[in-house]
Amino acid sequence: MGPLVYYCRWRGARLRLRGRDAEAVWGQLVTAEAGQERAETFRFDLVSWQLWLGESGERRLQLDEMGVVTDETPPAS
Repeated sequence: MGPLVYYCRWRGARLRLRGRDAEAVWGQLVTAEAGQERAETFRFDLVSWQLWLGESGERRLQLDEMGVVTDETPPAS
């Protein structure tokens, strides 16, 4: 789970964990924008270090061991 924690630290986001199993953790990433809280649903694969963002996993980020995005699949237009 280290890469996810680092990713949140670099982005200034907080984790709201909603669940966990042997393969993944999921919940919300919370950021502050213009004084307002913004929560985005996520699922993080503990084996591949892929971070899926959005209600249906519209966006995929591949993280390295330090939480840096090495590859990104943008949401479908």
